[in-house]
Amino acid sequence: KGDYNDKTPLFSACESGNENLVKYLMEQGAEINVMSRCNHTPLYTACQSGYENIVKCLLEHGA
Repeated sequence: KGDYNDKTPLFSACESGNENLVKYLMEQGAEINVMSRCNHTPLYTACQSGYENIVKCLLEHGA
């Protein structure tokens, strides 16, 4: 479930650069291509935040 902007925990992990949490959430079935109220995805968020390893990880899992 997302917050008031429909951001899920995966968004928060991508924003903060927590690669281990991103991987864990995906292993637990987190929706990778979910969109926030602003039409952003976790991939967009990771790109915007400059976390290349997370971007790569998301792309490898179908983002």
